[in-house]
Amino acid sequence: MPWGTIIGLLLLAAIIGIAYLNRVEVEKALTLLRGVRPMYLVLALAAVVAGFVCAGQIYGRVLAILGHRAQVWWLTAAAMVTILINQAIPAGSVGAYAFLVASLRRRGFPVGSVAMVAGMELLSWNGAVLVAFSYGLIYLLVTTGLSGASISYGALAVALGVMGGAMYVASRPDVTLQSWGLSLKSVVNRLFGPVLTTAQVSQAVDEIVASRRLILEQPRRMVMLVGMQLLIFFCHSLALLAILHSLGAEPPVAAMVAAYGLALIVSVFTLLPGGGGTVEAALTVALHAQGTPLEAALGAAILFRLISFWIMLPAGMLCYRLLTRPGGNGPAPPE
Repeated sequence: MPWGTIIGLLLLAAIIGIAYLNRVEVEKALTLLRGVRPMYLVLALAAVVAGFVCAGQIYGRVLAILGHRAQVWWLTAAAMVTILINQAIPAGSVGAYAFLVASLRRRGFPVGSVAMVAGMELLSWNGAVLVAFSYGLIYLLVTTGLSGASISYGALAVALGVMGGAMYVASRPDVTLQSWGLSLKSVVNRLFGPVLTTAQVSQAVDEIVASRRLILEQPRRMVMLVGMQLLIFFCHSLALLAILHSLGAEPPVAAMVAAYGLALIVSVFTLLPGGGGTVEAALTVALHAQGTPLEAALGAAILFRLISFWIMLPAGMLCYRLLTRPGGNGPAPPE
């Protein structure tokens, strides 16, 4: 059994154990859900859909930089399917990347443009995650002091370590990156069999180099993409706010943005399909740390995951069929 699956199952077991120890609060949360106000849930769903539209526009902006264009509906559908695949299966980032690349190639975009879209989206998302998490931690420090924020220090250290490592790797010379890539290929193939080829490693290095060049030449474009990623997070924070209003709680918007930023870091390390409960647990802890009653925080986390993921799955499956059907995607017109 892969180590990722083992770790994920251990996390799931820990979450189940915590839920059992707090079963009284869980029962209160389920009781609270019975009195939910539907109108606020409709608003939450609209905010989640708006987030998918923003995600699609990130692809569109990178394509526009490269001299291409695509329809809004296609970009939104591609973003929705990519995000849902990332959350729906173990190691979903690999499957999501493969789908995005295949969809862009089927649409007729050049290989270089496809690599650029995927690379820029990944870089901007990680940058936005660090910004959102940092804001959440600072907000928690200001509102609750060191004791309230202590739960987030470990996650911050991990986030900074990951981002620092990525920046260090991305700043190395091309020759060094090629050498590291080939060394990594040897280690991976020795441990897991013939998984990587030299051509795949060279393509990945070329994507890193091309993305780095674009960032250095046009840093404002990357800032814009990070801002668009943050807009997605803000839409999700509004969805959380609407859900809490449906449960009778009325926290400030700033607290919701902070809570979502604190919980967001968990999605980077989630190993189980649909988050396996880890995202819900992180949202519950983050909301409760912001002063939301535990039963309302747990109920809001469950509803948010239901609206942002499970309810969207049928629409995602339909979009997947439309995007992958033979002849369903004509060539992309030039800008």
